[in-house]
Amino acid sequence: MNSIPVSKEDAQQNRPLAGILFLVLACTIFPIQDVIIKSFSGDYAVHQVVFLRGIFALPLVAVIAHFDGGLRPFKIGPPLLQMARVTAAFSSYLFYYMALATLGMAETASITFSTPLFVTVFAMFFLGEKIGVFRWFAVAFGLAGVVVIVQPGSGVFDPAAILALLAAVTYATSIILTRKIGSRAKGGSMTLFTLIVFVIYGGLLGLVFSNIDGASPHPSFAFLYRGWIMPEAKHWLLFMGLGCIAAIGFFSLAQAYRLAEASVVTPFEYTYLPWAILWGSVIFGTLPDMNTWIGLLMIVGAGLLIVFREGVRGRKLVVRRGLGVMRQR
Repeated sequence: MNSIPVSKEDAQQNRPLAGILFLVLACTIFPIQDVIIKSFSGDYAVHQVVFLRGIFALPLVAVIAHFDGGLRPFKIGPPLLQMARVTAAFSSYLFYYMALATLGMAETASITFSTPLFVTVFAMFFLGEKIGVFRWFAVAFGLAGVVVIVQPGSGVFDPAAILALLAAVTYATSIILTRKIGSRAKGGSMTLFTLIVFVIYGGLLGLVFSNIDGASPHPSFAFLYRGWIMPEAKHWLLFMGLGCIAAIGFFSLAQAYRLAEASVVTPFEYTYLPWAILWGSVIFGTLPDMNTWIGLLMIVGAGLLIVFREGVRGRKLVVRRGLGVMRQR
């Protein structure tokens, strides 16, 4: 009997263990990036951090992209869609780290991991996907978990929680736009283009906010309304470390979703949370309260329900692009 030939791409898509290991690597090093940026939030501006991280990451990403299939042809898809995607991703990044300046690492990450819930809802309106009762239940359950953590109307509510929620909403928007672009763009080209635009946006925000007298006592907004300063000598090494983490993390995430189906690897994105809790406790002396633990379990449970449901139904949209929360972080 003649065997059916398997394409190189199909072979790459059939390595679940390798995909899982790459994703676990990304989820292990990205919390270290968050620790560094949170520690910078009292001294530097968030747009300066974005700018310098991008500057140091660009050469490494270009080299990785060159050896991982090359950048030619440089395909980013429809320019307007791509710019909208990158703008949404940049906004998500900005909101996330502004929230991180005030909230604990676990609280910020937990709220942001509601992204798959918003992707599910947005996909119905913008991609024409049908959402059944099962997925509506998962969305409602996960959003209830967000409310448990945020505690709106209570004495412990902090506006930074809204920033974390905005990070989830804007990132869900970028994922929907990524799906619309589809195969009209190359992964390496998109990653390099994203970093270039991040650097440009960071520089532009620096020009704007460095000339605005908008000092705020709230740590999140102080992180935004702050002028640029010359980094200390020892901090240059940390900025270089941010660039290395970004390059390795982006590559690992891309590899994870290339080598295995999203329904297989996406659940392992939640391995980020134990690291966030650990580093938040060890470095900053903070542990999640009971409401955060309950909300975290509700959000993670809802996200996993959606991922497994999509996998069972064999939806092609999640095979290639996934519901990845951490992609392009």
